[in-house]
Amino acid sequence: MKTSLSLFCAGIIFFTACTKTDLKPSQNVISSTSQDEASAVKTRSGILTAHTWMYKGFYFHYVDKNNKGDVQYVRGGTHNVINLDATRITFRPNGNLLELDGGYRYPGTWKFTDNTASVLVCDYTNWTNVCTITTITGNHLNFAEPMGYNSKSFTELIPAP
Repeated sequence: MKTSLSLFCAGIIFFTACTKTDLKPSQNVISSTSQDEASAVKTRSGILTAHTWMYKGFYFHYVDKNNKGDVQYVRGGTHNVINLDATRITFRPNGNLLELDGGYRYPGTWKFTDNTASVLVCDYTNWTNVCTITTITGNHLNFAEPMGYNSKSFTELIPAP
């Protein structure tokens, strides 16, 4: 019960605090010319939908890749504030997504909002996450997103077994 309550509270903070701000894409995202834009979106969509993702880490007060912020969760960690061990996110090629979180199901939709596929919008029933991707490979999906006033959270996802 305590774990469910902690996870629920963390989810509320995480999801309701997200609003679109002036987050700028990281310099390490795909830089494309107009003829490469469709390829960038197609490639990143393929990576995103290739498998289900699980949390590797989650942080508050993200600054940059060298300062991820305050640890809320690290897979295998013993001092996690929240437990995201069982949370899974599946992005489907048709633009739908499903997040399984502590027995709860959160359906939604996803899309890229820019031609370089560096801004990912996940639209759930009661909230929207606007994520600026910092890394997307077959083994890592990392992104930052607004978290309240003048702060960001940082998420590290890896393929789920």
